[in-house]
Amino acid sequence: MTLSLRLAPPAFLLISAQGPHSTLVPGAEGAGAERKIGFHWGVAPKPEENRATHRKAVAEAIRWAIENGGDPARISLAGFSQPCSFNYRLALDPPHGFPFRAIVSICGGIPGEWTANAPGTAASKATAVLHISAKEDPFYSGERIAPFRERLAARFGDVTHSLYEGGHRIPSASNDEIRKFLAERR
Repeated sequence: MTLSLRLAPPAFLLISAQGPHSTLVPGAEGAGAERKIGFHWGVAPKPEENRATHRKAVAEAIRWAIENGGDPARISLAGFSQPCSFNYRLALDPPHGFPFRAIVSICGGIPGEWTANAPGTAASKATAVLHISAKEDPFYSGERIAPFRERLAARFGDVTHSLYEGGHRIPSASNDEIRKFLAERR
C-alpha cells in the first residue's frame, strides 16, 4: 500500500489486495524476518484454484469500493510480479461487469497460455495497459518479455510496454510514467 500511494495520482481511492499466503523473503530467515515477509497467490497445485482465489479477492475489493462510493466504470488494477497475469485474465471478463479503466503491470508476466496474438474481449479492448519491465529482472528476461507488447495489443486497447533499469522490483524511475498513465485515465 505504501508503494501504491507513490504511484497513484491524488484523489484516487486505493485498495490493496494482498496475496493470501505468506512467505519469507529468501535470506531473511534470521532475526527481523517478521518485517521481511512477502505475500503471494500461487500455492494451490491447480492454477485455476489460484486464479479463482485472486478473482474472488479482487471482486470483493471492488464490491466494497462500489458500496463505499467508488465508480464501477472507473476501476483500474495494478500489480507487481505474480498478479500481473491474473489481472490480465480478469480483464477479459471483469467480475463487476464493467471494463477496467486501466491495468498497470510491473515486473510480471502475461498468461503463459498466451503464445499467440489471439483477440481479446469487448471488455479487454476497452482497457488500457501499461506494462513495466526491468532490464535485469531474473524472472523476466529480455527474450521472455519481447512478445509482451504484441500479445497484449492483440487483446487490449491502448498498450504501452516500457523498459527500465533494475531487477525484480518496482523501478522508481517508472513512478512518473505510472502516475501520468493513471491520471490520463481517471
